[in-house]
Amino acid sequence: MLKPKKKWIILDTQPVMRQKSSLLTFPLTKDDLTNIEKMQTYIDASYNGEDKKYHIRPGIGISACQIGWGKQVIYMHLTSDGVERQLLIANPEIVSYSKQVAYLSSGEGCLSTLKVHDGIVPRKSKIVVEAIDLLADINGQKKITIEADGLFGICLQHEIDHLSGIMFYDHINKTNPWHTQDDWKSIVR
Repeated sequence: MLKPKKKWIILDTQPVMRQKSSLLTFPLTKDDLTNIEKMQTYIDASYNGEDKKYHIRPGIGISACQIGWGKQVIYMHLTSDGVERQLLIANPEIVSYSKQVAYLSSGEGCLSTLKVHDGIVPRKSKIVVEAIDLLADINGQKKITIEADGLFGICLQHEIDHLSGIMFYDHINKTNPWHTQDDWKSIVR
């Protein structure tokens, strides 16, 4: 069984963090399976409150590029609206989204970013994503549609951005970082 390691996480200063990730193809290789295990191990340790034990930065989601693996894979383990959610998906695509904007009132952070980037990150309040569900079928045969809002929706958008080389701070207003509008929905984490 793997133990999570701080050195697995690639920082935003590395070029892979700005590259578009490739589609995950099947059947999965041994390396693919090892990388998936690393992602799950790291985030599950965070979820279980073991970040201090393993000297890792806590997180609720991770994209494959954050461990230097340029594939379209995301793993999340969080509690949102009182519901524990685990999600391991490949090749996600946002197929629809609300017009309403939402944001985390405290701003966003990232496992791959050591520097603090204060400010509001505007996201869509609700999104619908189609993807391959690797938790249900590691062979890639199960496609799912995910409807996400709240913290779950914001985290999912954050991780999908990584797959296109986009960092959360790219969305922050450069001249007025805490800018919001009256019709934006504040999400308290």
